[in-house]
Amino acid sequence: MSSIQWSDTLTNQTRQALESHGLDMLGFAWEYTNFKNADGGYGLMPIDELLMGRFVISRREIDTVESFDTPDAVIEAGWVLD
Repeated sequence: MSSIQWSDTLTNQTRQALESHGLDMLGFAWEYTNFKNADGGYGLMPIDELLMGRFVISRREIDTVESFDTPDAVIEAGWVLD
Protein backbone atom coordinates (compact mmCIF):
# COMPACT_ATOMS: atom_id res chain seq x y z
CA MET A 1 0.00 0.00 0.00
CA SER A 2 1.34 3.42 -0.96
CA SER A 3 2.09 5.88 1.81
CA ILE A 4 1.66 8.99 -0.40
CA GLN A 5 -1.47 9.89 -2.34
CA TRP A 6 -0.64 11.68 -5.58
CA SER A 7 -2.88 14.48 -6.85
CA ASP A 8 -5.45 13.75 -9.54
CA THR A 9 -3.62 16.21 -11.81
CA LEU A 10 -0.33 14.34 -11.49
CA THR A 11 -1.87 10.89 -11.96
CA ASN A 12 -3.80 12.14 -15.01
CA GLN A 13 -0.63 13.67 -16.52
CA THR A 14 1.18 10.39 -15.96
CA ARG A 15 -1.65 8.34 -17.48
CA GLN A 16 -1.81 10.64 -20.53
CA ALA A 17 1.97 10.49 -21.08
CA LEU A 18 1.99 6.69 -20.85
CA GLU A 19 -1.09 6.22 -23.05
CA SER A 20 0.49 8.43 -25.75
CA HIS A 21 3.73 6.40 -25.45
CA GLY A 22 5.54 9.60 -24.53
CA LEU A 23 4.83 11.39 -27.78
CA ASP A 24 3.27 14.41 -26.05
CA MET A 25 5.95 14.77 -23.37
CA LEU A 26 8.42 17.61 -23.11
CA GLY A 27 12.00 16.46 -23.12
CA PHE A 28 11.26 13.69 -25.59
CA ALA A 29 14.88 13.79 -26.79
CA TRP A 30 16.05 12.39 -23.46
CA GLU A 31 16.92 8.74 -23.13
CA TYR A 32 14.87 8.19 -19.96
CA THR A 33 11.84 9.61 -18.19
CA ASN A 34 12.03 10.11 -14.43
CA PHE A 35 9.43 8.60 -12.12
CA LYS A 36 8.83 8.73 -8.39
CA ASN A 37 7.00 6.22 -6.24
CA ALA A 38 4.67 6.74 -3.32
CA ASP A 39 7.04 4.61 -1.22
CA GLY A 40 9.75 7.27 -1.61
CA GLY A 41 11.65 5.51 -4.39
CA TYR A 42 12.74 6.83 -7.76
CA GLY A 43 13.03 5.17 -11.14
CA LEU A 44 13.74 5.60 -14.82
CA MET A 45 11.68 4.49 -17.79
CA PRO A 46 13.64 4.17 -21.04
CA ILE A 47 12.01 6.22 -23.80
CA ASP A 48 12.61 3.44 -26.35
CA GLU A 49 10.58 1.01 -24.19
CA LEU A 50 7.79 3.58 -23.82
CA LEU A 51 7.68 4.19 -27.58
CA MET A 52 7.11 0.45 -28.05
CA GLY A 53 4.26 0.46 -25.55
CA ARG A 54 6.22 -1.28 -22.81
CA PHE A 55 6.02 0.16 -19.33
CA VAL A 56 9.31 -0.71 -17.65
CA ILE A 57 10.77 1.18 -14.68
CA SER A 58 14.27 0.60 -13.28
CA ARG A 59 14.42 1.50 -9.60
CA ARG A 60 17.45 3.66 -8.88
CA GLU A 61 18.10 2.74 -5.26
CA ILE A 62 17.85 -1.06 -5.47
CA ASP A 63 18.72 -1.73 -9.12
CA THR A 64 15.62 -3.75 -9.95
CA VAL A 65 13.28 -3.59 -12.93
CA GLU A 66 9.49 -3.48 -12.68
CA SER A 67 7.29 -4.16 -15.73
CA PHE A 68 3.63 -3.26 -16.10
CA ASP A 69 0.94 -4.20 -18.62
CA THR A 70 -0.96 -0.90 -18.61
CA PRO A 71 -0.56 2.76 -17.64
CA ASP A 72 -3.09 2.21 -14.86
CA ALA A 73 -0.96 -0.62 -13.46
CA VAL A 74 2.01 1.77 -13.30
CA ILE A 75 -0.04 4.30 -11.34
CA GLU A 76 -1.63 1.66 -9.10
CA ALA A 77 1.90 0.54 -8.14
CA GLY A 78 2.54 4.09 -6.88
CA TRP A 79 4.53 5.46 -9.84
CA VAL A 80 4.01 8.94 -11.34
CA LEU A 81 6.10 11.31 -13.45
CA ASP A 82 8.75 13.17 -11.50
